[in-house]
Amino acid sequence: MENTVTIKRCRPHPLYILSNLWRYLFILLIPVVRGLYFVLINSFSLTEGFTLGVNLSRWLHGAWMDLLVLFAFLSLGILLWATFTVEVSGDGLLVKRGVFRRELTFLPVSRTCCISVIQPLRLWLFGAVYLRVDTAGGSIQNADLLVMLKKKDCQKILRMLQAPVPLAPLSPVRSYKPKSRYVFILALITSNSFAGMVLISTFITQVGNILGQRFSEMIYGTFENVARTLAFGIPPAAFSLASVMSLGYLCAFVASLARHANFQVMRRRNLLEVNAGLLTRRSYRIEVSKIGYLDIRRSLLTCILGVYSIFLSTVGYGKFKDDVSALIPCVRRRQLNYSLRLLLPEYHLSERTLRPHRIRSAFRYTSRTLALIVAVLAARIVLCYFFPDWRELIVWVAFMANFPLIWLLIVKLIDLNTAGISFQDGCYTLRYSKGFSLHQVIIRPERIVRIRRVQSFLQRRTGRCDVYVYSYSEGRQTHHIRDLKREETEKIFCEENIS
Repeated sequence: MENTVTIKRCRPHPLYILSNLWRYLFILLIPVVRGLYFVLINSFSLTEGFTLGVNLSRWLHGAWMDLLVLFAFLSLGILLWATFTVEVSGDGLLVKRGVFRRELTFLPVSRTCCISVIQPLRLWLFGAVYLRVDTAGGSIQNADLLVMLKKKDCQKILRMLQAPVPLAPLSPVRSYKPKSRYVFILALITSNSFAGMVLISTFITQVGNILGQRFSEMIYGTFENVARTLAFGIPPAAFSLASVMSLGYLCAFVASLARHANFQVMRRRNLLEVNAGLLTRRSYRIEVSKIGYLDIRRSLLTCILGVYSIFLSTVGYGKFKDDVSALIPCVRRRQLNYSLRLLLPEYHLSERTLRPHRIRSAFRYTSRTLALIVAVLAARIVLCYFFPDWRELIVWVAFMANFPLIWLLIVKLIDLNTAGISFQDGCYTLRYSKGFSLHQVIIRPERIVRIRRVQSFLQRRTGRCDVYVYSYSEGRQTHHIRDLKREETEKIFCEENIS
């Protein structure tokens, strides 16, 4: 690191000064409190009482203190900005920052897994972007480097790190851009009601902090009255819960749709570039050799529609909740292999050679879900017997609890008929379900860090086992395939394949 020659040195965007000072706004309370003190102390008289008046001469007499505090406040931000430098060399990035506690971080370009460029709407007019660099040695919660830079400086850094922006027109580039309806389907299946509910409650709380607590109470009170008016034949509490979840899902859907708008993927040599975003523009550059695995994901809805979504698992990609994690938002079965060959010919999807037995393995796949369904039905009968006045609400809650369980049971039955393992052309294909999703994971042997076989008492008698395949990308990932023949799993995960 000491012998590397610096090619370019740059500092953060000047907006970094303001963004960094938000944490120290409490310092400005000193001149504010002093100003209020002079206003109040000079507005009270023992003879005339309280009359608003400001003694400007006395206030100006101590104004030097206010100016000193303001100068110290701004100097702190400028000092933090001036001591923050990013140096680019042929070996990587050297980051220096800190005033009293100096910190040096070196990020080798050979260890870089994903380079992200994020440009929110608020930074467009100022020509600023966020540069984010992630390596396998960094934290799961935070990026190795996150800095606000000028857009032109960021582009130069990307070129020097062999991630060109924009791609040269004469370069051999393979491009994929999905149709708008496919992006719509991806937003439809990846939206989360809980995330939308959190977004709505946060918005109302923040507006209430600005406009007053009565505004928040008015919003919640209006919603309660509307729910009571529209709940025909349905308990108001159940209708309110369904309405909140529906509204939360709608907000999450709109946010996901805006996040995946203008989606495009380009492949050039060993570089994969993903661009997306409507209001916040996002660009990710990933080295193909650093990819953990591909995840071809389906839900019950996409099974009905006959489409697949392909997600990419690697360090830094899809790391935060507002990130893009898809590689191909939505594609039909006949176009699946073509899309993979276009962008990632190194990964091959193969037909399963190991599979569970459709009859003998059925109990293993469905027993837990069936037990939960029976438990909910039994609880409904017992509660209705002891609390007959609450029968209407109990029946509704039991129905709402059983609906996702029945949905899950259908997913487990599909998993029973599709789960398995195969190995072909240097790639494993692992088929299994997790929650409400069906997965087809394509992973290369060198990305597998551990294989574990587990047998229950009944599985020992039948010679079957559950297989756990562990891989590492953004943290440890577990792939669980149920009830396969033990001898066949030992053969397919032999040393020749893994090595």
